[in-house]
Amino acid sequence: MNRLHSFAFNAFSEQTYLLDHGNGEATVFDPGMSTALEREEFEGICGKLGVVVVQCLLTHAHLDHVMGANWIKQRYGCGPRLHPTDEQTWEQAPLSAKLYGISLDTLPDRGEDLGKHGSGIACGNMELEIRCAPGHSIGHVVFVCHSLKFVVGGDVLFSGSIGRTDLPGGDPDVLAKSIEEQLYSLSDDYTIHPGHGGSTTIGKERSSNPFVNGLGTGMLQR
Repeated sequence: MNRLHSFAFNAFSEQTYLLDHGNGEATVFDPGMSTALEREEFEGICGKLGVVVVQCLLTHAHLDHVMGANWIKQRYGCGPRLHPTDEQTWEQAPLSAKLYGISLDTLPDRGEDLGKHGSGIACGNMELEIRCAPGHSIGHVVFVCHSLKFVVGGDVLFSGSIGRTDLPGGDPDVLAKSIEEQLYSLSDDYTIHPGHGGSTTIGKERSSNPFVNGLGTGMLQR
C-alpha cells in the first residue's frame, strides 16, 4: 500500500508530502498549499485516506516550503517542526515573499525543534531518521525511512540535478558533501522524493547525476 502521497503546490510547484501512518494519523512534510483549491485538494486526499494530520515536519524553511504552515496549524493544530540551525531561513521567509510579490500568511508558532542528526521520529509503526544535509539552506535536513527505503529529501538532490546554492545560507561545497555523505551512503534502491519534480533513486543519481555522483566526477566535485 502506498503510504506517501505527493502534491505539487503554489507558484513554485513545490512538492508537499503526506505520510499515512496506517493508524488513522498522518504527517505532512513541507506544507506549500497557498490557495483555497490547494487546501481543498489536500483535505480531499486526507478524507479519502481516512487520516488526520498530527505532525508537520520541515526539511527547511524557504518560502515555498512553508506557505501552508499557518493553515496546517489552524486546521490541525500542528506547529511546524524545524531544525534550529535553519532559524534564519524561517525568519527570512516573509521578506522573501515581499521580494517575490507573493502573499504569505503570518508564520505560526513552531512546534518542538527537530532532534539532532541521527535521531528518530515516530510515524505510527514507522520511524524516520533525521539527517542534517546543509548546502541548499544552512539548516536543511532530510528524513529517511529505512523500513520502506525512501527519503523525503527537500531541495538537496533532484532527478538529474541538485538544489540551488545561490540563496542565503547556500554553499555548493557543503551541498556536495551532504549528498555524498548523507544520501549516497544509502543503498541504490532507496527512493528520493524531492521538493520539486519527480522522484528518483539513489542508484540512478549516484551513477549519472551530472553535479554530484558516486565517481566524484560531477561538476561540484571537480
